[in-house]
Amino acid sequence: MNDTIDDSNATRRYRILSLDGGGIKGVFTSSVLHTLETVTGKSISKHFDLITGTSTGGIIAIAIGLGVPLRGILDLYVKKGPKIFPSPAPGYRGKFAALWRHAWKPKHCQSVLRQSIHEVLGERSFGESANRLIIPAFNAVNGDIQLFKTAHCEAYRMDYRLAATTVALATSAAPTFFSAFTDPDGRVFLDGGVWANCPAMVGLVEATTALGWPVEQIDILSIGTTFEPFDVNHKRRNGGLLRWNKGVVDLLQEAQVRGTLGLANAITRRRLLRIDAVARPGRFSLDGAHEVSDLKALGENSARQAVGEVTERFLTTPADLFDPCYRPSIATAASSSV
Repeated sequence: MNDTIDDSNATRRYRILSLDGGGIKGVFTSSVLHTLETVTGKSISKHFDLITGTSTGGIIAIAIGLGVPLRGILDLYVKKGPKIFPSPAPGYRGKFAALWRHAWKPKHCQSVLRQSIHEVLGERSFGESANRLIIPAFNAVNGDIQLFKTAHCEAYRMDYRLAATTVALATSAAPTFFSAFTDPDGRVFLDGGVWANCPAMVGLVEATTALGWPVEQIDILSIGTTFEPFDVNHKRRNGGLLRWNKGVVDLLQEAQVRGTLGLANAITRRRLLRIDAVARPGRFSLDGAHEVSDLKALGENSARQAVGEVTERFLTTPADLFDPCYRPSIATAASSSV
C-alpha cells in the first residue's frame, strides 16, 4: 500500500461558477463576466471546473460551455431583449390589453425566445460543452426536480445527447411569462428558478458527491441578477391574497436565494464570493427590456469592484481540461435538435 500523498492534488482548488436566474436581468450577469474577461485578459470558460446556471443563468452557462464569446452572449440580451420581452402598446388601452392577456395566457411568446437562443447556440448539442455543466429545471409531468448534466460521470448517459437549445429552453420556461417547454420526447419542463434560482448549492452538491471533490478545496463564484432591499411590511404580515399578491413570489424567491447562499457559505467556510448589486424597489423587472443599458453599466461597475478578489481566487491558473465520459455523434446531435 502506498501512503504517499499527492501534494499537488491535496492543494489544488476546484472552482465553481454559479449563475442566478432573472430574465432580462441576465444582462447584468453577462456584463459582469464580459468585463472580468476584458479587464483581466483571462478566459472565464478556461478557469472554472464546473458551471451551474438557472433560467437566464442557464442560458449563459450553456453558451459559455459551447465557446460563445461573452461579447456575443451580452449582445443576445442587449439586441434581442426587446424582441423577447416586448413592451405593451403605449397608453392606457395598451397596458390594459397586455394585463388582460397576461391574466389568461403567458405574457411573452416562447417561439421568439427559441429563435433568439438558436441563433446563438445553433444546432450544437449539450454534450459539446467544453465545461462540466449542471442546469436545473422542473419536470411538470411528474412534479420532480430536473438536473441536466454533461457527461462528467459514467452514469450520465442521456443529457449530453440533447440539443443545447432544448436544455436552455427547459431551464428558462418561467411560469406566466412563457409557456411550459415540451421537449422532442414529450417531457414538459418549467423554469429551474421555481426551486433553485440561485444554484450555488446545486453545484456544491454535485462537486462533493458525484465528482468527489473535497469541500475544503472548493471555491464558488456566485453571480446574481441584482436585488432589492426586502422586508415584509405591516400590511402583508397579517394580510390575505389582495395584500400579498406578487409579494408571495418575491418572498419565496428571496428566501430561497438567501438560504442557498447561507448554506453554501457555511459548508465551504465562507469560500463563496458573491457578486450582485442592490437596486431600488421596482427599478428592474424580469422582462423590463428597456433597462438593459443600466443593467449593463451596473454589471461593469460591479465587476470592476470585485476584479481583484476574483482574479486572486479564480483566475490564477487554468482549470484542468474537461474530458467527458461520452461524446455526442453528429447524427445524435442533429436528431435531438429543436
